[in-house]
Amino acid sequence: MPFNKTRPTSLFLATLISFLVIIGLFAAFDLAAFAYFKTKYHGEIIAHNQSMLKNTAEKYSTHFSRIKTLLFNTYNDPGVIAFNRHLQGATDEELRYLEAKSIVTRLRSDTSNPHLFLDNLVVYFLPHGVTLDKDGSSGAEDQYNRLYKSAAYPLPFWENRLKSADAFSLLPAADFKTVWNSPDEKKLLPVSFHLSGSSYLVTAYLDVDKTQRDFLGEGGDGRLFYVLNGDGSVLFRTGEGGNTAGLPAFDGNSGTSVAGGMVYFRYTGEDGLTYITGVPNANVASQLRKLNWTLLAIFLLSLGIALAVSLLSSRRINRPVKQLVSAFMSGSGGGEPSAIREFAFIQEKIADLLKEKAEIRSELRSRQSLLTKYSYINKLRSIHTDIHEWQDFIASDQSFQIIVYELRFRQAKPDGEPVPHERLASYYREHLDVLLREHSPGSHTFQMEKNQILTVISGAVAAGTLQAMLGDIRHLFDSDKEQCLAAVAVSSRFEHASQFNDAYLQALERAGQATLAEETQLILETRSGLQACALSPAREQELNACLQAGDDKGALELMGRQLAEMRESGAGVVQYRQLAESTAAKIWKLMDIYKIAQDAAWPVKPLMRRLKECCTFEDYIEGYRELFFSAASLIYEKKDTEDPVIRFVMDTLRDGYGDELSLENLADRLQMSSAYLSVYIKEKTGANFSDHLNAIRVSKAQELLTGTQLNIVEVGLRIGYRNITSFNRMFKKWTGQTPGEYRRAAKLNAAE
Repeated sequence: MPFNKTRPTSLFLATLISFLVIIGLFAAFDLAAFAYFKTKYHGEIIAHNQSMLKNTAEKYSTHFSRIKTLLFNTYNDPGVIAFNRHLQGATDEELRYLEAKSIVTRLRSDTSNPHLFLDNLVVYFLPHGVTLDKDGSSGAEDQYNRLYKSAAYPLPFWENRLKSADAFSLLPAADFKTVWNSPDEKKLLPVSFHLSGSSYLVTAYLDVDKTQRDFLGEGGDGRLFYVLNGDGSVLFRTGEGGNTAGLPAFDGNSGTSVAGGMVYFRYTGEDGLTYITGVPNANVASQLRKLNWTLLAIFLLSLGIALAVSLLSSRRINRPVKQLVSAFMSGSGGGEPSAIREFAFIQEKIADLLKEKAEIRSELRSRQSLLTKYSYINKLRSIHTDIHEWQDFIASDQSFQIIVYELRFRQAKPDGEPVPHERLASYYREHLDVLLREHSPGSHTFQMEKNQILTVISGAVAAGTLQAMLGDIRHLFDSDKEQCLAAVAVSSRFEHASQFNDAYLQALERAGQATLAEETQLILETRSGLQACALSPAREQELNACLQAGDDKGALELMGRQLAEMRESGAGVVQYRQLAESTAAKIWKLMDIYKIAQDAAWPVKPLMRRLKECCTFEDYIEGYRELFFSAASLIYEKKDTEDPVIRFVMDTLRDGYGDELSLENLADRLQMSSAYLSVYIKEKTGANFSDHLNAIRVSKAQELLTGTQLNIVEVGLRIGYRNITSFNRMFKKWTGQTPGEYRRAAKLNAAE
């Protein structure tokens, strides 16, 4: 195709000039906007920020007043006064901490008020060194040197505070370590109140970060903000900055000062506190909003101009593009040559490509392309057979059925010679190929994986022929079922080889529905109603408790009940494998909680793998027995040798499960708070106090129900339940049966 005689304009040059004009317009508008707003609104910046500071100061002043009112009311609470009087007249043995329960409830309620921004509220009684807070009671040493530890406020500071004449005191904020076993710290501002000569004081810990987010408003997290006491000392500060030595001097009553590229604003409230904030000299949040709107208007104006210029340029480019599209649609490649050199060249090449396309299409019509027609081949796994057989099946274009053989290799007997699984699978594949070709010459047998073989039967097969095939297959596997059990799944008939993926997935699903029967299973239909099998939450807790107590027999008995229920419901091998995998994962996680070393825990790994390879119900029972024995020994040994507190708790539960045990009673004996002991037990064992106690009681109840003639009420009394309804509810939650149902089931099992 000849070029136009006129010299075409370069596409690069045409588009470059157009967009350079657009870029120049944008740059000009941006420069004009910057120059305009740089010199405006300095006075508005100062007025707006002074107003913001005053508003923030009033919020803080009001909040400090609310805190003082709360401290005054708490200090004069009749319960607090009565408990202080009790402490003054009682010895250590006569202390009655239950009288402080109402005080703790009130402290917890006040602390949880989201509008007060309190981290804690503490009442410190000098007699006996007792403190009360939202979490209960504790000693002053623990309270100030462990629970709320700060280098600025140790215990001697609060003892001296009681000797001072101050009533309300706003103390400088400091970093407090509020969790004894965690390095994290919080910035808290203590506010204390006491009357001169009194023997107790009340302290509120104000969370500075929360007040900052609420009172300083948008952008407050990075804002420079100071609160100074009446003597000029810093109560607390936020943002990047030093102490008061880094603040500028303010002239007379002026509330504004400029230093170091910053504008500082000062406001002194009626409460005597001084509030100072600093902002960049020329940039504040309020001015940025106005600037954003102005820039948006400038942007829209420049965008409109740019669109107009772009439209003119695009129309010039669009004309040859339309010609190219027309050439594609018509398939002729003709049309008037473009005035732009690049488009003219493309038009010429399109004509050549269309011609070549027509020649290729003509050639493809006379052939069949396997790669184009059957793209799903790439989804298949590695097939260990002659690829020509597979190509024969693909090219046949007939209806077909698939037979999938899932092989479950059994453990070799001690006196037998083990046969490698790969060799055994290869043996089965070769025999199946020969056997099935006798019935259906068009069949092909492939080995998909080391434990999976697949047969494709092309063409229609009579029902009698299929039954004869399956009979020979059953005979082949039954003759060697001491080494391997097979599930033979037959798919429905599919009409075209392109549906192979659907047929394969259907046969796999049916193979997974095989049960644990010790015989070859033929599966011709898909069973409905099969669901994933897993331990219930109650049984998970019971299993954890058994393993932590070293009770591998109790764990095995629980798992035996689960497996028996699955067998009665007709669960398939997939469900048993899912249960084995989830149980192995839970045990490994439990060993990780107890920080069992890898070299010590490594022998458990082969037991977990063996559990996943079980073939029969008895194999699973034996596999769980070995796994539970090994894991329970490791966990119990680790727990028993390393943690005296947990050992004491578990020994107390095992010896006194029939008594009225409570977490509070154990905490008193260990001289801990009940809240702390509860968290400690959960962290160290993975289960809470009540789960451990209920697991032991259920285990003892099962022994009494099956080994004695005691009635159910007496059994409940023996294990610590005075109410038969509570006993029945708890027992059914953990076992899934009432005590009466459990006893009857145990008798039936014994009779069988």
